[in-house]
Amino acid sequence: MRAGLAVGLVLLFGLGTPGCDDIFRTMLVTAQVVRTLGVPSSSASVLAGDLTLENVFTEDWLENPDPGDTSFWSLPLPARVTPVAGADVRLNGVQLGQKLPGIYGRAGLELEYRARYDLAMTTGDGRTVTAHGFLPDSFGIAGPNQGAILHPDSVRVTWTHSDSCKAFLVGVQPADSGSTAAGWAESFTDTTCAVPRAAFCDSLGQFQPGGYVLSVMAVNGGWNKSGLDLLLQGGNLKGALGTFGCAVLPLPVALVITE
Repeated sequence: MRAGLAVGLVLLFGLGTPGCDDIFRTMLVTAQVVRTLGVPSSSASVLAGDLTLENVFTEDWLENPDPGDTSFWSLPLPARVTPVAGADVRLNGVQLGQKLPGIYGRAGLELEYRARYDLAMTTGDGRTVTAHGFLPDSFGIAGPNQGAILHPDSVRVTWTHSDSCKAFLVGVQPADSGSTAAGWAESFTDTTCAVPRAAFCDSLGQFQPGGYVLSVMAVNGGWNKSGLDLLLQGGNLKGALGTFGCAVLPLPVALVITE
């Protein structure tokens, strides 16, 4: 893992080559617009920070790597993020207030299905970030039904189609926060899937009966990408690394899983 990360960062930033800076800086933004069904609500949230990544791939390190170097053992990346405060953040011209430094949001928005939403952010030092997405259409989970009692080997989920949806995110989590079950999440472009038995087992593969919560989310745009994926692929923003996604979330389904 350490070697793969090293190679990826060298390819991305050109670190270790003569004339390169020792520090890489960029803005990292995660933004989302969500409309929930069942208990209706609509909100937008934005997290913004300046990412500082130090160049540990010095010319000397590349020529004489130290097998005992632990630069990548304690943390995924030798980086730090400083909140971007005081920015002007707007969604289709509507300003999102700052809740805490680097955290912006607004609830009670009037969001329309299949409508386009434009994100625009201007920092105090004049940097701009833009992105857009389309809110998916309303949809619902067709099965299983609320309160269904199912065997762990026969959990199949179906849902209706949603226009403007690029992917459906399906997730299963134990209802009890104290459960040791692993849970499960995956993305699909179809409208049906099977939940693997492993979702209902602990890290040793032991089945954990009980209550679970099933959710399906329709998404347009970027959503919950990993930090390394953002660095290597850049996300879907202009002016910063990161993602902006629009999502519709119907009422989750409560299940009981037993053998």
